[in-house]
Amino acid sequence: MQSAFFVACGLLLVGFVLRAKIRLLQVLYIPAAVLGGLLGLAAVALVREIGVESGSPVPGVGDEAWVGFVGWATKDVVATLRGWPGWLISIIFAGLLIERPGKSLVRSLRLALRQGVMVWLIVVGEVTIGLAATWAFFEFGSLEAPGSFGQLIEAGFAGGHGTAAALGHVYKDQGFEAGPDLAFVFATVGLIYGVASGIVIVNIAVRRGWTRASDVKVELLSGLEARHEPTPAAFARVRSEVIDPLVFQALILAVAVVVGMCLSSLLQVVISGITRMTTDDAETITRVSKFASKLPLFMFTLIGGLLVREAMHWLKIDDLIDPDAMRRITGASMEFLIVAAVTSLKVEVLGAFGFEVAIMLLLGFAWTVFCLLFLARRLLPREYWFELGLINYGMSTGTTAQGMMLLRIVDNRMESGAAEDYALGAPLSAPFIGGGVITLILMPALLEQVYIGGVVVVLIVFLVGLYLFGRALARG
Repeated sequence: MQSAFFVACGLLLVGFVLRAKIRLLQVLYIPAAVLGGLLGLAAVALVREIGVESGSPVPGVGDEAWVGFVGWATKDVVATLRGWPGWLISIIFAGLLIERPGKSLVRSLRLALRQGVMVWLIVVGEVTIGLAATWAFFEFGSLEAPGSFGQLIEAGFAGGHGTAAALGHVYKDQGFEAGPDLAFVFATVGLIYGVASGIVIVNIAVRRGWTRASDVKVELLSGLEARHEPTPAAFARVRSEVIDPLVFQALILAVAVVVGMCLSSLLQVVISGITRMTTDDAETITRVSKFASKLPLFMFTLIGGLLVREAMHWLKIDDLIDPDAMRRITGASMEFLIVAAVTSLKVEVLGAFGFEVAIMLLLGFAWTVFCLLFLARRLLPREYWFELGLINYGMSTGTTAQGMMLLRIVDNRMESGAAEDYALGAPLSAPFIGGGVITLILMPALLEQVYIGGVVVVLIVFLVGLYLFGRALARG
């Protein structure tokens, strides 16, 4: 654990230095965690390629020492890093509802509905295209994977690395061992593609008059800008003479995780008890108990965060919560999650699924561009359809932050109203798709029980209905 932690820290530091010094990486907006993870992945692959058969390639390092280093780098460290995402995603989910109280939808309901419909179209479209391609692979190819393979576009693109980690846990429980690695491949490729293609599309938009911006100004970020105009990373809600304020916030988060673990254990006991009371069939009892034990921990830590926040509100001590500090802790968890997941990727899975992955990536690229250039123009407000569509484009290929970065290129002062619409529409989609309950729980369970072709038909009908509803909203 110690070695893995310091390796991850070293990779993050190298990734940050490279981002600060290399202009191309700034242009592509590749996060330091992704860079560090890719470097770690390359280093592990290189060490494996050299192997131990021909002895030590490093002068002054004996063969025995080299054998020990290879085993440490390719087995011990990688195996430890591979176990991190499961725990880290539970911490991240525990903090989500602690740091983010519910938003009001009282104002601008029509605009919020339009934006919500747009997100549903994008994300459900990613699922539908992925499932349709997977159905074709099953029927006309030799793909050996569960139906959840078709979720990979949504998991990586709209969900990002956090959802990839969460769904990877579900895939493993379904026996889809390559699932976690493939999900992170989609998330990493989507992140890089979204920024690179987004900047190209912005340049085209300015020339075609799709936006009010007369020129494109891409703000290249090295990561060191804040040292000239520093901003608080968090605020102290307790006195440091008693306990460090950041540690106090971490304790609140820890309580949420523990509450989630208790809820998980309690549900397993209740489900097992009810099953034993209603049937004597040992096979049924075993199957139900196995299902209960497979429910992902992050689902319960999310509820744990909500319960902790509501309890503190009831006790009138919710002012002790510092949302900025919570974001720092969950953000740090995400950084380590990404670097650990990318470094420990099993590249060999691309050998088994390389053709299918390439096809689905291309389909995902095409669908997100279609949504921006065709659907957004017809469904979103005419005055700023491109600006709002650009946020959705960043969200649907990587992260919302990525979409906001693209927006700032054409709307630096956030005057178009696109950001407000996006925020208002988020509660209509974020809890359900693109990393919500439907993505993480309902869809994998459904695809494990129902033939994939039927799900594709239902989703296509649903997409058509959404589109027609969106057109009606736009006209109204």
